[in-house]
Amino acid sequence: MEHTIKMFLKIGKEEHIKDLYENGTVYINTIEYFRKIEDEELRGDGYEGASEIINSLPGTFKIPGIDREFKYEKIHIKKSFEKVLGNIYSLYCISSKGFPNPLDFKLDEKNLRFGTHCLMIKDNQYFFNKIQSELKKRGFEYKHGFVDYYDKDKISNKKLTLFDKPKEFEYQK
Repeated sequence: MEHTIKMFLKIGKEEHIKDLYENGTVYINTIEYFRKIEDEELRGDGYEGASEIINSLPGTFKIPGIDREFKYEKIHIKKSFEKVLGNIYSLYCISSKGFPNPLDFKLDEKNLRFGTHCLMIKDNQYFFNKIQSELKKRGFEYKHGFVDYYDKDKISNKKLTLFDKPKEFEYQK
């Protein structure tokens, strides 16, 4: 399904938002940074770069050579690449994907933890074009897209991409 983007919001510290507005400075952190930062699930995401999630129902198992059955409540396995190369730039996206009815738009207050200031980017195509042009000029490959959110405790055998995030982060849209 094709979705319409109404605008982007970038929330951050005053000096970073002013630098973006006045100078066009876009700072893109590494994927490893987001995997390892510990900031109460604001920017830090231990599932960043996860390749697959496996959840199983309670069950039993046997160990070869031991004549006994063992029980387990449930199993949650996160498969990840050891190291994921690349960078991420995130924006809050007001779109038909996150808000099918524009009148339903409400910014979750948890987003205020990102900083005291917000820049509204209304000409999103111009913004995209500027970033893409600079990346191409520097010889970087890139992808952009909407993020899909999943319940990490309920999905199983799902192959993940960098555009998949646990539902705890959905308020960041």
